Amino acid sequence: MTTRKQSWFEGEAALKRVLAAQLGPSFEKAKARLERMGEVAANEGSRWAHEADHNGPRLVTHDRTGERIDEVDYHPSYRSLQQLGYGGGIVAATYNPALAAERGQAGKALTFGLGYLFSQAEAGLFCPICMTDGAARLLVRHGTKELQERFVPRLASTELSTLYTGAMFLTEKAGGSDVGQVSTVAKGGKGVPGERVTLWGDKWFCSNVDADVIMILARPEGAGPGTRGLGLYVLPRTLENGKRNAFRIDRIKDKLGERSFPTGEVTLAGAEAFLLGGPGQGFHQMTEMLNLSRLYNAVASVGVMRRSVLEALEWAEQRVAFGKKVIEHPLLTEVLLDMASEQRLALLWAFRGVQLMDKSDLGQASEVERRTLRMLTPLLKYVLGKAAVRVASEGVEVLAGNGYIEDWPMARVLRDAQVLPIWEGTTNILVLDAFRALRKEGGHEVLFAEVERFAAEAPADVQARVGALLDEVKQALVELSQDPKAEHAFRDWTDRAALLWMATTACAKSLGHGTEGDLRAARRVLARQAPSGLLRSDRASLEDLRLVAFR
Repeated sequence: MTTRKQSWFEGEAALKRVLAAQLGPSFEKAKARLERMGEVAANEGSRWAHEADHNGPRLVTHDRTGERIDEVDYHPSYRSLQQLGYGGGIVAATYNPALAAERGQAGKALTFGLGYLFSQAEAGLFCPICMTDGAARLLVRHGTKELQERFVPRLASTELSTLYTGAMFLTEKAGGSDVGQVSTVAKGGKGVPGERVTLWGDKWFCSNVDADVIMILARPEGAGPGTRGLGLYVLPRTLENGKRNAFRIDRIKDKLGERSFPTGEVTLAGAEAFLLGGPGQGFHQMTEMLNLSRLYNAVASVGVMRRSVLEALEWAEQRVAFGKKVIEHPLLTEVLLDMASEQRLALLWAFRGVQLMDKSDLGQASEVERRTLRMLTPLLKYVLGKAAVRVASEGVEVLAGNGYIEDWPMARVLRDAQVLPIWEGTTNILVLDAFRALRKEGGHEVLFAEVERFAAEAPADVQARVGALLDEVKQALVELSQDPKAEHAFRDWTDRAALLWMATTACAKSLGHGTEGDLRAARRVLARQAPSGLLRSDRASLEDLRLVAFR
């Protein structure tokens, strides 16, 4: 467990370079906020996260008079984390006018810069923060003026006394990833945005279950089947008259990880909600929140990886075995450099997605950039979610027995990591989504173009390695396209294509990358994950390790 007073922002030069490039002149204005988040998250935040994980939320269904209240009781450490996350400006960075000078033209860069630092301490609450951002996003894009004025300022508040948190109630027992099976019914209304309806049905996985502003899919009476028949609604927890809305929290789920916040099951019994988009629009609007949360998921994955690297490095520097520090044993040095290299590439690749989202939100993205973001989003979520579990597992192993004990942070980090490949679409769902983008929007064309463009900015040896691998990927896609039964091979193809995209992004001088540490990490990951032979010649050194991890 990290013991020194530290700052995760000051300690990661690659992050500072990324944010300086994307925030531009606003970076200096935002720097104090980022520094504070990095310092508090690394110190008090880590302690709060440990306490909140071990003292999870408790559902209180009735008050002492027998009145149904469905309230969630939180440990004080969770409230402290909320003040750090919401009060620190993660959601406000995008929407709150008070932070306009700090975000400049890159609201999501600031949001995700702060969020990445926060997630290293607490990946659990990062989910409700994501849902709050998503609710505000949908209201800004599709809500009536009345709904926007009622909810958005409070979703973007930095004060817990006025804050509304958000949620997305999507999944039902029968449907899972097949959202078209949603059976919750919306009664009343004529399909006019902003009109009141009542909702009837059940939702099965409701994260941040006691949220104030909930985005929910339901099928209007008489609407057709599948996702095209769904509408999107805003469900307030409390009615305008102050009374509790007509839905109950049946229970809080007992989860493997992410235990600090409540995921529950909900029954809707005539709950009042407001229409955002009816059949033909509702599901497409909800996918905008899904895509944002997929990017949140990717950034949380990078945060989990970074925490794993930091904990492993500190332990390896302090622990002595067989006459020397364990970091000096060659096999462990190799493992640590693999972990640090993959985390560094993941950071740069995820913030490429952030950059494209900022451009898209400002209406400045070209058609090629829009298609690039469409192809990149499912790949980021899929690849980095799986990587987070792998790197966290290595981190546990570096700490050995202590890594497996709940007194230390790595057991929680690994438990929290395991949901990242599941949330917002499991691995296979995301692979299929990537192939949908490939077929409908030529996603492979923008992928290949970006890989080739970034590789051209790399040294000759990297260009040669990437060129050979890219030829293989292109040829494999030709073969896949000729085989109508080739779905079984989609994941293998996606893995290799994503590896090339991630590695070459680190080489892109046009994005502010291509430093010595970036290139060392790219070479390392290419050699490790796409080896040309069994024996590696790029032997790890402690200098390499410090270069990739910190400079």
